[in-house]
Amino acid sequence: MVGLQGSMRASDLMVLRAGDQLNSAKKRVLRTRRTFERRLDTAPSSPPPIGILASAAMPRNLARLRYRLPPAPVSFEGIDTGRIRLLEKKVAQYVVRQSNPRHVKLQTVVNAKAKPLPTGKSMVRPFKPYTLRDVVDPEGTARHGQIIYVFRSIKTNQVIYSLQELLDDHHLAQLPFIGKHSVPAQLRPDEWTPHCVITFATPEQGHNAYRKLREFRKLHEVSWEKTNPGWKQLKIEQRIKKIMDQRANMSADLAEVLRIQEAHGAHMATALEEQQQKATEFMDKKWASIDSLANAAAEKENQAASVKWLEHEIRRLTQKMKMKHMQKDEDQKRLEAARSSHETRLKRVQYALRKAEQFRKIQDDLAAKAAPANEPGAQEKLDDLHAQVAALRDSLENPDPTRSQEHLDVDADLLERHTAEIATLEEAFEAKQLVESRDHHIARSVLPPALKKSLPTPYTLDGVSVMWADMQDALYAAGSWPEAIAHETLAINKIRDATAYLSAEEFEIEKRNEVSSILAQLRPEEFQETEEEKAQLYTRLEEPEQKTGVLGMLGKANPFKSASA
Repeated sequence: MVGLQGSMRASDLMVLRAGDQLNSAKKRVLRTRRTFERRLDTAPSSPPPIGILASAAMPRNLARLRYRLPPAPVSFEGIDTGRIRLLEKKVAQYVVRQSNPRHVKLQTVVNAKAKPLPTGKSMVRPFKPYTLRDVVDPEGTARHGQIIYVFRSIKTNQVIYSLQELLDDHHLAQLPFIGKHSVPAQLRPDEWTPHCVITFATPEQGHNAYRKLREFRKLHEVSWEKTNPGWKQLKIEQRIKKIMDQRANMSADLAEVLRIQEAHGAHMATALEEQQQKATEFMDKKWASIDSLANAAAEKENQAASVKWLEHEIRRLTQKMKMKHMQKDEDQKRLEAARSSHETRLKRVQYALRKAEQFRKIQDDLAAKAAPANEPGAQEKLDDLHAQVAALRDSLENPDPTRSQEHLDVDADLLERHTAEIATLEEAFEAKQLVESRDHHIARSVLPPALKKSLPTPYTLDGVSVMWADMQDALYAAGSWPEAIAHETLAINKIRDATAYLSAEEFEIEKRNEVSSILAQLRPEEFQETEEEKAQLYTRLEEPEQKTGVLGMLGKANPFKSASA
């Protein structure tokens, strides 16, 4: 009985535990559902502006990065110039802020804090970093694939090619596993440094070079026994180090890729020139026949080219084919052939008239659009507008705090108008070029499909530049570089070298001078301090308290004199 009761109690306990676990699971499900519904109810219709919106042309992994908004520009508008001390304090804060160099350190690896966070988590976003793109393409006009960024490990001399200015974790897939510690677990910012940057004229040429460079590096890493059979005698650690060192191979591979593109570009240019010549000959011949048919139909010199006469003949032949005495096979075939000939002729005439009207209309539209480009001094006006737009953008991006908001609004409105004028002039010059060459879509619509689709843009070395962090790396491929390649120095530390490093005393002196010059522009003459007031402000010291009684009769102790009996 005792054993039976004990077994029943144990079974009851197990049932109770199972029930508790089921109830707790149900509670978790309900809690999760309520939390999810609450988030859906309270979710905003659009995400808040927590970072800088990326361009649509930016790669997806960089477009997903979110940075903190830049600090608001400082403005002294609205501060009473009579409150000298408050104004001086604001100006001093502005001078300290402007003297702080923002872009001293170059960032090469994506900051994890800028990536999208899981639901319910938040952190302080970093500011937009200073990258190689800011050095090579500060205007941001290059398209994806037009620039190749090459990074090198300072420990192993491994090389990573990238079409983006920042390395991410997916770039580690380029490195093959050769042995122990051959592939790093993560990308360390202090280990990967810029090696060189290659710019191309077109994104297609950049993508082609990027693919070939990665293929050549893969061959170096997996087929080393064919080029360096002596490495088999080395120890595994030494062999791994030699295989990972791709610093010299990178220069040789780049020189070979550029040589291949130069040779291939010559063939592409020849094929494109032949296609354009065939297309020009075909268009001249085709448009000559179209013009002759359209002119004949318009002038009605030839009855066979008249649309009304052809339509009348087609109707007459159709009615004649229905007559009883024309039901013989020979008559039907004869009438059908004549009607088909007239229908074909009618289609050709209608096509010629339609195309001639389209050509005339587009030529008139392009001529009207190209009118601003035909005015004297149009090119000089366009260059002047570009210079003014650059100056206005710089003044709006780095506003002068002494200017009011009304002046900034005027500059913004002027920038918008100048930008619209530039767009109009550029469209006018493009229309002028199309009018003169007659190479628009209507003129090319008569081409056959084989000639209508143009060949790719030929590869060219004009405009291709290689910027090296260390110019000595270009010597690894000395004698193999094409003559058209321009080698430049990558100005990584340009801002750091241009920054003046001052001591605390020197910085304080420069700050006072800058504050004084700004205050002289802000304050009217009646509120400016005299030289005596400035001297009292910066050199005034509190007088020591005078000692009284017996202590005042004692002499002052000299701390630099040793005590003596």
